[in-house]
Amino acid sequence: MTNGSEGYVVASHEGPAWNMEPGRPATFKLLSQATGGKVAVFEEVVPPNAGTPLHIHHTSDEVLHVLSGEFTVRLGGKSHRISTGAWVFVPLGCVHGWRNSGGQDGRMFFVFTPGDGAEAFEELRLEGRYLPEINPSTRDAIFARHGYEFLTWDWE
Repeated sequence: MTNGSEGYVVASHEGPAWNMEPGRPATFKLLSQATGGKVAVFEEVVPPNAGTPLHIHHTSDEVLHVLSGEFTVRLGGKSHRISTGAWVFVPLGCVHGWRNSGGQDGRMFFVFTPGDGAEAFEELRLEGRYLPEINPSTRDAIFARHGYEFLTWDWE
């Protein structure tokens, strides 16, 4: 991977990796720092029932693209069942969450613009542990610094 005013290329097998949890690897394709903060992209393998709480991004828009599997996405007050090939746009300030609602691993692609929203995961990766093993106050401070507000795990 090279960076500069001419852009750069990341091959399909390249990019820093982090296992957020056992069986939940993420590969960072475009790091926010490498794009001057303009955009950040990562891909994640998501086991069945894994996902996020309802939350808000206060600093970034987010785009989700389902590479494989079946997911439920909540946008505002409405839930949507989506599957392979679907795209979702989440504007900053929108309450949202997602989870793998299928019976097997799914793969999702995430784009943040500007890249600040993904910088939280880039920082957490450097902790060198699974997400649940990171000290909660450290984890919460990192997310807050990058504009995340978590609401609840209890959503349909």
